[in-house]
Amino acid sequence: MIRLFVAILLTTIYLPTFAQALAQYPIKPIWIVVPYAAGGAVDIISRALAQELSARVGQTVLVDNRPGAGGNVGSAYVAKSKPDGYVLLMGGPSHTIAHKIFDNLTYDPTKDLVPIAMVGSAPSVLLVSPSLGVQNLAALIDLALTTKNSLSYGHGGIGTTSEHLVSELFQQRAGIKLEGVAYKGGAQAMQDLMGNQIQLVFTNLLNALPHIKSGRLKALAIAQPQRSSVIPDVPTFAELGIENFNAQVWWGLMGPCDMPTGVIETLNRAVNASAVEPSFKDRLTSLGAQVLPLTSQQFATRFVAEKVQWEQIVLRAKIQPQP
Repeated sequence: MIRLFVAILLTTIYLPTFAQALAQYPIKPIWIVVPYAAGGAVDIISRALAQELSARVGQTVLVDNRPGAGGNVGSAYVAKSKPDGYVLLMGGPSHTIAHKIFDNLTYDPTKDLVPIAMVGSAPSVLLVSPSLGVQNLAALIDLALTTKNSLSYGHGGIGTTSEHLVSELFQQRAGIKLEGVAYKGGAQAMQDLMGNQIQLVFTNLLNALPHIKSGRLKALAIAQPQRSSVIPDVPTFAELGIENFNAQVWWGLMGPCDMPTGVIETLNRAVNASAVEPSFKDRLTSLGAQVLPLTSQQFATRFVAEKVQWEQIVLRAKIQPQP
């Protein structure tokens, strides 16, 4: 009886304190977990956002790199964190398909994480080495159909949407067969492409832009409905006869499930305001990305739609889960 009384008393004391903390959110530093190593596109975007968010929420926003297992180490850490809004994840399209790519996940991306706010996106582009000698997409497809040995493409890992899965989609839509070469990261694939060890690569525009501008790699097509302002001479796949060929990498804040609605809405407003701030928006644009402010509900709807899209591609390509 005494234990029950103590439990009720503690609950009575705790609930107002917790509610008050939520009403005053945030009252301490916020951590954005990047489930990849420092220096990549996700890390760059996260640090730029953290700087803007710090000024808007009145608390320090820090980036915590927790790489490993294709992004699953950091993602699982966030999924199992307290849902109070102080440990967040910089998510991406890989989270829509992780359950189909990896065996023995210790978290469920669709059940254990909640979409909070979309930050931005960048389209995937098809790159070849100038030494391959093809000047357009039609010539590449013709070469793939007539060459004795299969052309090879590189990607940064099984299930990477803007590299591996979009390559599978390209083969399905173009009616060709390519040989995939998996690397530990997209940067290694790009190096081998420039070294003529492989013949083509799909990657997001942030990764590709420096090499396109330097002339070391040639972009044949961009996987979004309209051309990009930073590479306006590169046609879309739709212009070249492959309709509805869209693949983008995106960055969006996610958190542990059961986060209070008020905290989600506070973060969503702060991220959307940060995204359209000229200093942040212009920086993303110069890198080849674009801001993409959405409500949390719109973000969740997009997440589910992409989950269905990529699942279908995995099924058609007969990709087996990785250990």
